[in-house]
Amino acid sequence: MRFAKLLGLIGLAASLAGGTAEAKEWKTVRIGMDATYPPFESVDSSGAIIGWEVDYGNALCAKMHVTCTFQNQDWDGVIPALLSGKFDVILSSMNMTPARAKKVLFSDMYYATAPVWVGQASNKATEVTMESLKGKTVGTQSSTVFANYLDKNFKGADVKLYPGGDEPFLDLASGRTDFVVGDILVAKGFIEKNPDCCRIIAEIPRSADIFGPGVGAAFRPEDKDLAAMFNKAIAEVDADGSYKTMEAKYFKIDIRGK
Repeated sequence: MRFAKLLGLIGLAASLAGGTAEAKEWKTVRIGMDATYPPFESVDSSGAIIGWEVDYGNALCAKMHVTCTFQNQDWDGVIPALLSGKFDVILSSMNMTPARAKKVLFSDMYYATAPVWVGQASNKATEVTMESLKGKTVGTQSSTVFANYLDKNFKGADVKLYPGGDEPFLDLASGRTDFVVGDILVAKGFIEKNPDCCRIIAEIPRSADIFGPGVGAAFRPEDKDLAAMFNKAIAEVDADGSYKTMEAKYFKIDIRGK
């Protein structure tokens, strides 16, 4: 009996010790992003990751009193890299879809913008149909909501998938593709720099099953404490006017979808 009681006490002590170990104090937060998505994130000539989401991430980390580091990660592997511990959060324009929510824990939404069809400047159409895609090529980034939209609604179309978010637009400008499906702000940013290239043809309705309600930060499911810290910081950056200031630096519209 004494031996069994002793084992029980040892087990309790181990359990308490394990509980203490799990309570992590976050001092540094490693942020993963695919830096091929200007103006949200891209790499400048010095190799530094820059963009709106970098500024936003730094503002959130300041509110949380933690140090941020940013890591570039190919989009196809961004969720596996998070889950394997390569970084602590994805802050990279990730739409909060039902399929992704089965793998990661999402923060509150911090922006929501429209997906769009983009075509050559000479294309004066106001919509895109399977008929108008005959003999044409559509470019978009792989493993994205845009690729899922095309797979569901335009099966049989000639779709070219790219690892980076900027590559479809570069091929559209060079004439190697005829259409791109992507984010409206990414499209507008590219068109502003390449005005003779292309035009936005039409916005795509944000169906909940494909696009979700908007963009959020993604965490490992067990890191609920870190997600709670981010949610508090998201609310604070919005409330004190910092969000509006950063938004105005990069965009001409309210990107919060409010």
